[in-house]
Amino acid sequence: MSELTTIQGVQRVAAFLLSLEPAQATAILKGMPPEVVTRVAQAMVDLDPRLQKQGVLDELVRELARGLNGPRQVTACGPDQLRKLLSDAFGKQADELVRATQERRLSSRPFLELERHSPEALARVLKQESNAVAALALAHLDPAQSAQVLKLFEQEAALDIVRRMVQLEAPAAALVRTVAADLAQRAATAPLPSATADPERRLRSVAAILNSSAPEMEKKVIETLAQADEKIANELREKLFTWEDIGSLNRRAMTKILGTVDTKTLSVALKGCTPKVEQNILANLSSRVRDMVIEERELAGAMTMADVKVARNEILKNIRALIESGEFRPSRGGEELVS
Repeated sequence: MSELTTIQGVQRVAAFLLSLEPAQATAILKGMPPEVVTRVAQAMVDLDPRLQKQGVLDELVRELARGLNGPRQVTACGPDQLRKLLSDAFGKQADELVRATQERRLSSRPFLELERHSPEALARVLKQESNAVAALALAHLDPAQSAQVLKLFEQEAALDIVRRMVQLEAPAAALVRTVAADLAQRAATAPLPSATADPERRLRSVAAILNSSAPEMEKKVIETLAQADEKIANELREKLFTWEDIGSLNRRAMTKILGTVDTKTLSVALKGCTPKVEQNILANLSSRVRDMVIEERELAGAMTMADVKVARNEILKNIRALIESGEFRPSRGGEELVS
């Protein structure tokens, strides 16, 4: 083990400063907080003897160089950070430089503060404005972001906003800034959407959580929900395992599942099926049963999607019964488990 790995940080700093010219060491110490300088100075006086061994200081310098020259993550400079940097560099001129920077920034990107919000947040704010104001704001945003926002509008309103964006005449800069500032303030203070506003989304979130939980947790949640609201419990069951999930099951799971389904139901359920699901089902049938299912599907002719969904739901109901009985458990980040 290297001597350096057991030497504390303050001792490393002390050794590095002692290796420099006095003027360089002084310049570095000036940038440290007083409480840190005190600790480093003490370490310089009581230098760890191991740092004086041959090769240890060279290793310390190489490690420091790797840290300084390695890849770093940078983030945009915030207002307070910018003001401090300019104050340290230019003193009293900093306020004027900050003002000029903000003016330049607002001239080129007046709606910059809006760009920081999600499309959903922007849509909530802009839907409360006239289409003319929405067009003005979206015309200044990145096209990809504007497109995401427009998807959340009703089609008629979205088309009118796009028309206004095309025909938009440049308004006075002061007006643009006023609108931008008002929208930015409203976006920042707008309440988050209620957790009950989108039950479908809420159920998907719960299903995603349960799909990452232990089977016992999933079963207990479903049972508890069913006691209070069977309809909600059934909707959650549908989110936990869907028809498309069949396409990713392994042979053991498919054998267990297909043993519960008759050929007529299967032939109807396969109509309009995605290739992935169809291939996984047919590949796990015996050649005789596979031929029967394909023939029955062709003889049945065209059917409504409603009838197809009835057949699929019957199969999914059997699968969910297997899941709840413990005979089959979908993957939880690994292979499917079948008893």
